[in-house]
Amino acid sequence: MKADILLFTQTMHSLLSSFLPLQSALAVCRKILAGKAEKKFTDKILRKVNEGKKLSDALSEEKLFPPLYVPLVSIGEESGTLPQVFGHLAAYLNGKRNMKRKIIQALLYPALVLATAAAVVLILTAFVLPRLEGIFEAFTNSSENIETQLNRIKTGSFASTIVLFGITAILATCLAARRLNAKAAIAIDSAILRLPVIKNFAMAMQMHDFSFAMKLLTQTHFPLLQSLTYAKNVLSNIRIQRAVESACKSIACGKDAGKAFEDEKVFPEYLTVWIKIAEENGEAAEAFSQIFNYYQNESESLLAGIAQAAEPVFILITGAVIIAVIARFVIPVFNLLGAL
Repeated sequence: MKADILLFTQTMHSLLSSFLPLQSALAVCRKILAGKAEKKFTDKILRKVNEGKKLSDALSEEKLFPPLYVPLVSIGEESGTLPQVFGHLAAYLNGKRNMKRKIIQALLYPALVLATAAAVVLILTAFVLPRLEGIFEAFTNSSENIETQLNRIKTGSFASTIVLFGITAILATCLAARRLNAKAAIAIDSAILRLPVIKNFAMAMQMHDFSFAMKLLTQTHFPLLQSLTYAKNVLSNIRIQRAVESACKSIACGKDAGKAFEDEKVFPEYLTVWIKIAEENGEAAEAFSQIFNYYQNESESLLAGIAQAAEPVFILITGAVIIAVIARFVIPVFNLLGAL
């Protein structure tokens, strides 16, 4: 069982904000956290800190944290703003958790519909059809019509099963290819950004995380280029991540940040306009706060729209599945019974 990183972060924020030294805060955190995994994790971190390691180094060895976490803790140690950093990180992790819950709630109904459809087809193919074959076996020699209809039922059931397994196999192959092959990951993520409706949701979610990371980094007075170098790691879409890397190279070569992002042809206009504004007035933290607020509202609006649209759409899908089962299985079975 993994430790609850959000709970650890919130507790550390409260303790450090109460002016406890780091080691004392870790010791108290170990005592007040109820979960065994959290106690074990905190005890391990405390031992490493007592051995002379920096907190950020101790945390980096655990491989439990999102990409932004350890760099921000390191910044907090260097700048003396560790309590504020833990506060920002707690807000970030809490926002991510709430967003995941909303996505799961929006996708739960469609997943149940698809699982039900798959279960119905499998049950018909694996259990019902073999029993029907036994019932009608005695009549297949005397009636070609019965044998023909029975074969049609078998063909339809197996075809439906193959289609379901084929779709599952394609999805699994895409996920595996994205994880194992960099070129495949870029191709798949680029395709996602071209799909109607999905591209808007994917971009809003990516910009939400990216702008939040940039807001935290620029608030700690990190230069824009260094902030971009850290913040790109929170992007899960490889195509967008590579675009940020390319923009960083252009900025390092002297190009204006707004122009560098605009030339990538990936980022929404809202982002590039605010980056240009940040360059003009030197208020990068304020600009990325505005960007974050916009995409937070945008992502919540899109999630609400998906949740509202999911129910009627998948009621129609459920109806289509029921009609298909009736047409492919129930009606032919009644026809066979009528032919006896």
